[in-house]
Amino acid sequence: MKIGFLLVISIVGLSILMVNIGGAADDFEVRGQVTNLGVSQFTWDNSSFTGFYYDVDKNLGAETLTFTLSDATPSSATLSDQPFANDYSRGVVYRTIAQIKNFNFKLWGQYNVMGFLGEACFVSYDNTVTKSMKDHQEPVAYLYENSQNENLMTDEQISRVLIDDNTEQAVTSSNPLKLKEGYALNLKSVDASANTAIVELTKNSEVIDNKVVVPSRVNASMSDRTYYYKADIGSTAGIIQIAVHFKNAFHAADQNIATVDGVFQLSDKPISIKANQQYDKMSIRNVDATAQIITMDNKDNQIILGKNKDIVLMQNIHIKTAKQDTIDADNPLRFYIYKLVTAEPKTTDEGTFATDSTIPKKEETYGVQKPSKATINEGF
Repeated sequence: MKIGFLLVISIVGLSILMVNIGGAADDFEVRGQVTNLGVSQFTWDNSSFTGFYYDVDKNLGAETLTFTLSDATPSSATLSDQPFANDYSRGVVYRTIAQIKNFNFKLWGQYNVMGFLGEACFVSYDNTVTKSMKDHQEPVAYLYENSQNENLMTDEQISRVLIDDNTEQAVTSSNPLKLKEGYALNLKSVDASANTAIVELTKNSEVIDNKVVVPSRVNASMSDRTYYYKADIGSTAGIIQIAVHFKNAFHAADQNIATVDGVFQLSDKPISIKANQQYDKMSIRNVDATAQIITMDNKDNQIILGKNKDIVLMQNIHIKTAKQDTIDADNPLRFYIYKLVTAEPKTTDEGTFATDSTIPKKEETYGVQKPSKATINEGF
């Protein structure tokens, strides 16, 4: 039986997630807090807009988007593309800053992560020896030490964090470790007498790398247990793009088996953050590679807010204004920002449903509650 209904999830009373469940790809609208033209300046952050990156476990996420209205009336206002005299900012300013985050596999140490347009992005590896590393007598930050260049931002780019996981999982000769963007790590052979294992990295089924790991050796070191693939990401040469930590590897009766307990992967498609790089109506205004801060604004893109508009602001982040019947001094025009997310359908034994693979995960949402029944988005 085909299911088709509109589902809206209220997130802490501030954001709404809408989904039409069916056989085709579905659009999800992740809504920010509603404001109106009677408020001269309004800022969204990850507590008022769940389209921004947020790691609830570690309280990470530092994106902000500020609207400053000009020529405001109850029914219209301008988001100026010209700098204001007092602080040289414009009508729309987006700011984000990198923050330190521990790898989920803690013995690798930590790295700098940045929310950018709502996605978790890698900035740089960090060389700090953390408490977990000290407790396990790991003297150096392994991925930092083995990268030729450890900071993407110095080359005016960042990259999405595709996987950061410490879940134990089995890898066999017939069941490779599946990674993102077409990559897979294959267990080719295990020599029990030497405690060695040969692993092979493929992309789109083409072999691009192979190495020997020695995870079952007595007193095996981090180097013995960690496979890494060092590559050029955009203009940054020799940075570790993929790392996999092996807990053990052995030869069973009919196949080779290994246990993996740490995986980290960066996208091989960097995101440009060069000055003046355009993202629809927004463009990069300043990049501070030392403080790891990015600022964007709407230079040369004046935005007029009026009734019943849907404006693409930057990539999949939009502005939506109300089609309200009454607009006056007591009821100024309402509006909000939202992020449009598309989920590809997946087929199960029970039918075809929208997958959750592109719905914001725990790190991107806060306080998602299961509704008791389908709800209609009211007020707009």
